[in-house]
Parts: sequence; C-alpha cells; structure tokens
Amino acid sequence: MANGLLEHPKQNQEREDVGKRYLNELLPMCLIQMEVEVKFHLYFTFRMHDLVHDLALDVSQKECKTVNSETETVDENIRYLLLCDEKLVGVPRVLEEMKNVRTVIIQDALKESKTTHESLINLCLSNFKYLRALEVRKSPLMALPNSIGTLKHLQVLDLVGCRSIRELPRNAVLSFCTELVSLPRSLKFLSKLEHLEIFGCLRINLRMELEEEEDKDLQLTLKTFSLFGLDALTDLPRLLLQGSSSTLQQLRIMGCRNLSVLPVWLLNLTSLHKLQIVGCRNLSALPEGIYRLTMQLLDVRS
Repeated sequence: MANGLLEHPKQNQEREDVGKRYLNELLPMCLIQMEVEVKFHLYFTFRMHDLVHDLALDVSQKECKTVNSETETVDENIRYLLLCDEKLVGVPRVLEEMKNVRTVIIQDALKESKTTHESLINLCLSNFKYLRALEVRKSPLMALPNSIGTLKHLQVLDLVGCRSIRELPRNAVLSFCTELVSLPRSLKFLSKLEHLEIFGCLRINLRMELEEEEDKDLQLTLKTFSLFGLDALTDLPRLLLQGSSSTLQQLRIMGCRNLSVLPVWLLNLTSLHKLQIVGCRNLSALPEGIYRLTMQLLDVRS
C-alpha cells in the first residue's frame, strides 16, 4: 500500500479493502499460500510458490534488488532494496549513486555491526528522498536520528525486534522495542499517519494528555490503533486518539494486563466501528454509554 501498487479504492472503500480483494483473488489460484500464527492475536502471512517466486523475480528484476557484500552493480532505476548479508561490514558503494529507491528492508543478518546500521540509515536519509517504506529488523541501534522526519514521503517505518532503541523520531511502527518507555508528543505533527501499532514494548507508558491550547483543536487522521502485550500500560494516549476522533475506525487492545480503566473520552470517537479488548485481565468495566457508538464489532473478553 505504501508504494502505491494497489488500484485506487472506490467510494466507501479503504486501501485495505482493495488489498484484501487482491489476496482473495490470488489464494484460490494458488499463486500465494497463507499461513496462520497465533500470538496475542491471529497473524496471517502469505508466501509465494517457488515457481511463482521465480517468475516474480524475473518480472521485477529491473526494480527490485537484494544487495550483499558481493554486489558490484545496481541499476539506478531500482526502487526496492533488501540488504541482508552477515559479511556486510560497510555501506556498499553502489548504493551511493541511487536516488529513486522507494522501499528499503534491512534484515537482522547485520545485527553484529552497529556502525553499518548507522551508515545505512544515514544513507537512506541523505540519498533516498522518495523513500516510502523503511523496515529495520533486530538492529543494535539505540536511537534513530530526528532527521528521518525529512523523508516527506515516508508512510511506513517498521522497527521489529530493535531491543536497544530508547529514543524515537516523530513517526514509527513499533514491535519489541523493549527499552522504550514513552512516545514523543511530536507524534501529533504526523498529520498523515493512519495506522499505528505498538507490540511487545514492555516498559512503555502511553499517557499523553492535552497540555496545550492547540491540542484541543488537533486534527489527526489515525484510522487504526493497535496495542499488544504492553505490560506497563495504564493509560491510553488521549492526545492521539481524541485528535483522531473523527477518523479512528478500529481500536485493538490485547494482552495489556495492567490496564484497569478505559477513559470516558472514548465516547468522543464518533467514527469508531471496531473495538477489541482481549486479555486485559484487570479491566473491570467499559465506560457507561459505550454502546451508543455505532459499532460493527465490539469484542471484549479475558
């Protein structure tokens, strides 16, 4: 979705609806295979058959490239990069000439080299001005530079298993950043952020109140907000959720065992269609009047 590969949604449709339709068409034709994994909730992953994968590689070779320590040349029109090589100890020089990259995935094979990670991130910031998606897995970095905010087209920043990260820039999707204790208030400036997921960040507390006069009129565009396995969570981020009161459609809270109260201001989320609260064992009641919201799904269980 971030790379604009889906057709434009029709009226009353979201891009996610278009993506699901694509999957539903590909599955019966055996062009992709679905696998299901259960953690805090169901995960669906999709794999290509080997023959389809080979065909996809052949068709996409002018736009997609896996870069390793032996890569000597890369077409300047490459848009999608995967960096994955245990022997990679520095930034491949071939990357320095590229300007049109839209997606970068830095795999955990580089986990032993903090310097390499820093150099790769800095390259993304300085060279790839049209970058839309950046995925970093199991990085040893302790912080991401604030200059990542200069990537005006960035829609997805996915940090998975980055256990050492303690400081964030203004935009992120977080998984297993176990040292992270809070989110920056500057998230309120991400007016185009539609989906935010925080997963397995065990120390994080999301208390974010309306502290400034301008916060009362904040216009954000969050559509889905998901929290999974946040042991220290006792409050929801009012700044982000109330700022998205007219756009937030789905709120999922799962495995947050210390959350005991839901705020009354949840009733202000007038566009909320799906509310899922699962495995929050200390939560004793829902706000009075929650059933007045126009819900398609209300799922509350221990």
